Amino acid sequence: MFDRIIFKNQTGYGPLIDVGAVAEALLFYGHVSIIANSGTIKYLLTQIPPFVFLDLVHSKRITLFYVSDQVGIRTTERRDHLPLHDLVTFSSPQHTINKVPPEVFYERTQNRLASRQFAKAIQSIDHDLFDQRAVLSSFENFELLEPVVSSIIHTLAPQYKQPDNVRFRIERENQGFIVNTNINFPNLNTEYHYSVPKEHSSISPAYLLSLFQSTQEDLYFAARLDSEVAVSFLSRKIHSQSLNSILNRRFGNEKQIEAFGDLTLDSGHAIRESVNSGKVPFAEVVRLLDKADKFREWLEKQPPDASLVKNYYRAIIENSLVEKLPVKTTRWGIFTAAGIGMDLLGAGGIGTSIGVSLGAFDTFVLDKLIDGWKPHHFVEGELGKVFSKKSIKNEHD
Repeated sequence: MFDRIIFKNQTGYGPLIDVGAVAEALLFYGHVSIIANSGTIKYLLTQIPPFVFLDLVHSKRITLFYVSDQVGIRTTERRDHLPLHDLVTFSSPQHTINKVPPEVFYERTQNRLASRQFAKAIQSIDHDLFDQRAVLSSFENFELLEPVVSSIIHTLAPQYKQPDNVRFRIERENQGFIVNTNINFPNLNTEYHYSVPKEHSSISPAYLLSLFQSTQEDLYFAARLDSEVAVSFLSRKIHSQSLNSILNRRFGNEKQIEAFGDLTLDSGHAIRESVNSGKVPFAEVVRLLDKADKFREWLEKQPPDASLVKNYYRAIIENSLVEKLPVKTTRWGIFTAAGIGMDLLGAGGIGTSIGVSLGAFDTFVLDKLIDGWKPHHFVEGELGKVFSKKSIKNEHD
């Protein structure tokens, strides 16, 4: 559980990378990787102080991969003026790992030594094993593709009235393929541009297919790095059509983190929202990482299908004096007084309250009863001091 996670450019309109989600992952996951191109690096260095980011990469808190090539959809015009599409992989001598990262870092810092250190800490990755023939085959499966296209359109332009039966089918040609569709793209883009600027994108058959191909990239990098992958809301909509097990695991872990945050930090999104809103600087997260090492080691040992909340509270009392106390008497009194529901500890229907984080006195009492390190030492201590609602409120009052 919570072993590895990848971040890559998000699909569709919005920030390239959810920096708050990266901060959250650094605290919960054993390994955090970012798949980046030149745009990703430029964006990250505007959202995270460059020397803080350098330290994260240099210390391997974040493994940064620079993509040396890109995949896309090339569109040309046939003699009858119909668009002809093809799947392509391309690269540019102006966008290499030796050129882009140090230049971008230097632009932000004017420090050549640090720029060279940043470049040396980055690894290269490519699409050599990315099977675009398999992607094209998935495009040809109209029973899969048409619901995906309909879902994308509904997400991007919900006011657009789609045909009763959306038709979006691939027809192979000698030099590529054409798209046979009944979607009215001028009307679709009229609705789309109410929320997304024309300068960013317009919806076309090639754009819809590129979004679908991007989700196949998610799976490619997840398999290549043996990792979960964080995805945007739009990508989730696309992936949900194929019921991918890798992403289902990520969705489950997001829910686990949210439920865990509800009980320990007073908010399921305390970490992500606090960083994204600027209430907690990213540097504060970095200062927590060393103290979170034992907590992440404990998380990695949890079974994939386990309840994080239940196992957290069970771990607090495991092999301790509290575990030896009678469930129906003293142990029940200790934990209900601390606001912890006994249902979480496997006591059936004895306890019904599900509280939030422990108070200072409760933590003091538990520490006297429990031997050695337990996960609540980090969660109720360092993490809570930074991210609980009370801590954030006091910091900014």
